[in-house]
Amino acid sequence: MKQIISMFNISIWRKLLLFIFVSFSLLFSLSAQSVEKAFVNMPDEYYLSLPTAQRKEMVKAYKKDTTAISKNRFRGQSSILLIDSINQFMSIQNTINSKVALKILKNGTPNASIYYALIFTACAPVCDSHIGFYNADWSFLKNSLLPKITILDFLDTDKIQADGKKVESVAEQFDIVFIQTHFVDNGSNIEATLNSEKFMDKDSFTRLRTYLKGDKILFTWENTTFKKTNCHW
Repeated sequence: MKQIISMFNISIWRKLLLFIFVSFSLLFSLSAQSVEKAFVNMPDEYYLSLPTAQRKEMVKAYKKDTTAISKNRFRGQSSILLIDSINQFMSIQNTINSKVALKILKNGTPNASIYYALIFTACAPVCDSHIGFYNADWSFLKNSLLPKITILDFLDTDKIQADGKKVESVAEQFDIVFIQTHFVDNGSNIEATLNSEKFMDKDSFTRLRTYLKGDKILFTWENTTFKKTNCHW
């Protein structure tokens, strides 16, 4: 009987040790995926301005508190603005008129995988952003983790219809739509800003403003995707 109990205890200890080993291995694997490593290891095709070697030197310079500036392929200068190791976030001044944000998103589900989010924002002069998502191997995700954002997301459809107008007709009056996205406080949530006011003439925007719920939309990160929460000014 004692032998059976002893064997049972050994079995429990083995399972416990295995669980601890797997947990630590997983934790180490996730911690090894730093945002600066992701920046360096990113395929050149995703970042045409700076090849891998230059990105590596820029990170080294930033960590040594020296000038993290490099000449890019477009005869301009690129510089690292911020490496936030706690939030796994990076900000890069890509050119005079453009910035790049790189963020590691953690999947809170049991498989604990990670994703890379890359936001390119160009201001000429109105700012407009394009965002792409990738898995841990830098394979592009065809199904975006962020819902597609259009002018319809900002419109107050109830008010438009109450005024006897068609939603599509009002949407068409926002001729060219510029939407800028950024990570809120370097965290995992994304805020999208409608920049039409900076592009349209004042009278046209003032007339259409009444049909907007706001010019900002917050998207919260929920394990594997972003969920739209509200639209506000």
